[in-house]
Amino acid sequence: MTVRTVLGTVELNPAAAVLPHEHVIIDYRQKEGRASPPARQTEDTCVKTLQELPSLGIQAIVDCTPPGYGRDLAFLRQVSSRSGVHIIASTGTFCEQWSPQPPWVQHASAEELAEAFAAEIDRGCGVIKVATSHGVARVNEVKAIKAAAITHHATGVPIVSHTTGSLALEQVDLYEDLGVDLSKVLISHVCADEEPVDYALDVARRGVYVGLDRIGHASHPDEHWIAIIRRLLDEGLGNRILLSHDSVQEFAGPDAIAGHTFSNIRHLPTTFRKNAALAGIPEDTLTQLTVHNPLRWLESNRVS
Repeated sequence: MTVRTVLGTVELNPAAAVLPHEHVIIDYRQKEGRASPPARQTEDTCVKTLQELPSLGIQAIVDCTPPGYGRDLAFLRQVSSRSGVHIIASTGTFCEQWSPQPPWVQHASAEELAEAFAAEIDRGCGVIKVATSHGVARVNEVKAIKAAAITHHATGVPIVSHTTGSLALEQVDLYEDLGVDLSKVLISHVCADEEPVDYALDVARRGVYVGLDRIGHASHPDEHWIAIIRRLLDEGLGNRILLSHDSVQEFAGPDAIAGHTFSNIRHLPTTFRKNAALAGIPEDTLTQLTVHNPLRWLESNRVS
């Protein structure tokens, strides 16, 4: 299957894994025009980290940092080219829980945002990132989701949708009302806070992908995620699971986020995979979750 990456259209290996929710760099200063291009030392560090992934069976990552939050396509191209790892970049925007939206998002209509998102896809982005804050979706967040739906209909590009402790089902309702193919939506950070396992089941049953994508963070041990995986598998929902870390190699932003960042992008294919196998998750099931499922999610990434 072919996908849009920062280096152009590529054919992904149908037998190699994809990490569907990671970040190379996050820098909130970019919203105010105060972010300098990443230093060469930063590039070297990111390259060194990512170039370990192919030997662990990982061919690509989805960088879920949207424009305005530190995403630099030229930098990602350099990191991808030097590391040998495909990077699928995000257009879109983030939530307002910790910081206001970038001015260009605040002042645009949903239709204007969709035009901007589509232009970014033409520049090499391969997914659309949107988000809601904890407890309630704010006006600009709903507008961005509507823009993501418009862009998805026009391009087929899949959507990755951040949640913070809630609103997954409300997001799914909105996507459904907007006519989005739910099988092309990844709801991220499910059960990353204190939601019960039934929450993950309810989300998966709607037909979206459930992002168990905070693996490795100190907030939950591997056993937490393995127990959720087992419940989803028992309910016949293994085809709705995506696994990732939400890692970031360099972060500049609100202290409320900085204290919860995580950088070990090797944890899932090494320690977690061993722990899952010891807990009785079959190897072919782990392959389904890390190879077949993310590739199927990205299949909507139409290219001309």
